[in-house]
Amino acid sequence: MKRYLTTPFKRRWILATVVVILLSVAMFGLGFWQLDRHHQRQAYIAGVIAEVQDAPFALTGTSADEQYADRIYHQVQAEGTFDFENQVAIKNKFYDETMGYHLVTPFLIKGGDEAVLVDRGWVPPESVQTPADARRYDEPELTHILGRIVATQESAAPPSEPQFWWLRVDVDSIGRQLPYDVLPFYVALMPPEGKQTAPPYRNPPKFELDPGAHLGFAIEWFLFALLLPLFYIWQVVRVDQLEPKDEGKSP
Repeated sequence: MKRYLTTPFKRRWILATVVVILLSVAMFGLGFWQLDRHHQRQAYIAGVIAEVQDAPFALTGTSADEQYADRIYHQVQAEGTFDFENQVAIKNKFYDETMGYHLVTPFLIKGGDEAVLVDRGWVPPESVQTPADARRYDEPELTHILGRIVATQESAAPPSEPQFWWLRVDVDSIGRQLPYDVLPFYVALMPPEGKQTAPPYRNPPKFELDPGAHLGFAIEWFLFALLLPLFYIWQVVRVDQLEPKDEGKSP
C-alpha cells in the first residue's frame, strides 16, 4: 500500500502527478456544476408546474397587472375587446409541422387604461399577404379571453417605423406603434378542449418539463474524477516495478 501512496510523488513522476491532480479537481468541479444545473432545472420544472396548476389571474388593465410579468405560463383571463386595426403578424410559426403566421392582436381590457397583446393563434401563410387579408380572421365576438402569460421576445434591431410583419413578439417595440400603453408581457390563448376546425388555431408555446441529462453528466464527471487518479497510480506503480527488473537483465 505504501508503494501506491509514495510512487506517484517520486521526482520522476511529480509533474505528471500534479497534472493528474489538476485534471481530477477540474472534473470534480464540472460534476458539481452539472449537479447545480440539475437542481436549477428541477426548480424551474417545479415553478412551471406551480404556475400551470394555479388559478387564473384576472387582468384589470392597470399598472397592477405588471407584477405578473415574471409569472410565465400562468393562466390569465380578461374581459374587453380586440383592436384588429392594430394587430401584427409573427413570421415563421409552425402548427402541425406547417409554417405560417401567428396573429398578435391588442386586447383593450374593460375598465383599464392598458391593453395586452394577445397571440390569437396560427393562420396559413397563403391566406395572409397583407394586413387587410388578416381581417378575415377577426373575432369580434370574443370578448372574454383565457390564455397563458408569455415573456416578451426582444428584437435584435427593432424597426423604427410601424410594421405589420414581425419575427418576434417584442412587446415593447410593438407597443411603441400603438396609441395606448400595453402590459410588459403578452398572452397566448389556450386551445379549446375539442378539435380546432378553423384558423386562427390556438397554438401557445410548449413548455419543456424534461429534467435533461445534467444528473447523468454529473455522475460521469465524478466517475472520471475518481477513475483517472486510480488508473494513473496503478500505471505508475506498474512501470516503477518493472524497471528494476529490466535493469537487472543481461545484455
